[in-house]
Amino acid sequence: MSTQNVQKTIEKENKLNIDINCDLGQSFGVYKSEIELNLLPYVSSVNISCGLHAGDPLTIMNTIKTVTCQNISIGAHVGYPDIQGFGYRSMNLTEEEMKAIIVYQIGALNSLAKIYNHKVEYVRPHGALYKQISEDFNVAMQVAKAIASYDPWLVLVGPPGDNLVKAGESANIRIAQEIQLDKKYNVDGTIDFESGDVVDLQYSIKLLETLIKESAVLNNQHGKTKINFNTIHLNMKSAVSKEIAEKTGELLPGPIPITGTFVAHSGWLE
Repeated sequence: MSTQNVQKTIEKENKLNIDINCDLGQSFGVYKSEIELNLLPYVSSVNISCGLHAGDPLTIMNTIKTVTCQNISIGAHVGYPDIQGFGYRSMNLTEEEMKAIIVYQIGALNSLAKIYNHKVEYVRPHGALYKQISEDFNVAMQVAKAIASYDPWLVLVGPPGDNLVKAGESANIRIAQEIQLDKKYNVDGTIDFESGDVVDLQYSIKLLETLIKESAVLNNQHGKTKINFNTIHLNMKSAVSKEIAEKTGELLPGPIPITGTFVAHSGWLE
């Protein structure tokens, strides 16, 4: 084997095959949110709001159109029916109610995606629903079962922890544990929601470097917790979001879509 081929082999073995995602289509009617488009150069998957917490039909269609010509996966960003509260208010739904709102949202996005020869490949809960998955196994199970009833090949993207993993196993669907670079983490690797969002560029960069080098997160006890993760979430909520995205792009060039992370080491991807 030539020296050049050896170097390529080393680079391939050392490459961290990871997805980077962001939320899109969070406008509704006259309320526009286009700053999120600044993240597109850095991501390989986009979570498109499906109409219940944000995203009207025209916004959804135009968002899909925006990413159609790019090598980007589409995911359903599903939330509670709560336009006024932007999906940040928790609800106590029955299993049937949860199934209805989840399937409704995936179906709406998939129908519009079909126009552009696209399809939904994964589901990422939003706001209060995302938080509840981390804290309440019953909610995690409801969401996982609802997704499986629509399409068992869809991936459930959510907060890291046993609830997500066990719900995926029980519903027999794939799950992708997600790391957010503006969050703090507990010793068990779950998100410390009580701490809120962290607006600290140096913290986010250190968290990212720890993920890349050690497959671990910084925890709130000043230590590190090993974690299995498939995707990193970027947002435009803080003053340092663009800088975080740029640094992520430097340290993780060429991210791959979420579904690709499951076969990255099988030999099918080059």
